[in-house]
Amino acid sequence: MLEQRIEELTAEVKSLTASVKSLTEAMKGRPMIVTPAPYLNPTAPFTGDPEDKGNYNIPNEKPKSEDTTNTSQTSSPELPAATYEHVKRATNAVSKISREKAIAGLARFGVQSAMKLPETKWAEYVAYMGKVASGETDPEASHE
Repeated sequence: MLEQRIEELTAEVKSLTASVKSLTEAMKGRPMIVTPAPYLNPTAPFTGDPEDKGNYNIPNEKPKSEDTTNTSQTSSPELPAATYEHVKRATNAVSKISREKAIAGLARFGVQSAMKLPETKWAEYVAYMGKVASGETDPEASHE
């Protein structure tokens, strides 16, 4: 029974591999259009749903209430919560554009690897790398 299932899965993998190979061959010479994924948009948190077409409501998120007594100005808008999965995806998206830009982006946050990025910096990092991926900023250039 197990051997039969392994054979079926192996046949499926071979079929998928052939499909990818033929698609790759068909795409040779065509320009590749890269658009930032929704999770790179700092104003719209990624819900994790691959079918997400713009519904950026986070399930089970508690609504934020405004404190009407606080009159102090915040230095920057509040960034949406990010997970390590968002960090990985943002890093990979920039890496596909330029490995050097991904390394420079990580360096701006004082790390050499996304795994070493402190959780408190995840949302800021994802927002920054979203700007890098969209071409809005260049991590290799001076921002000072």
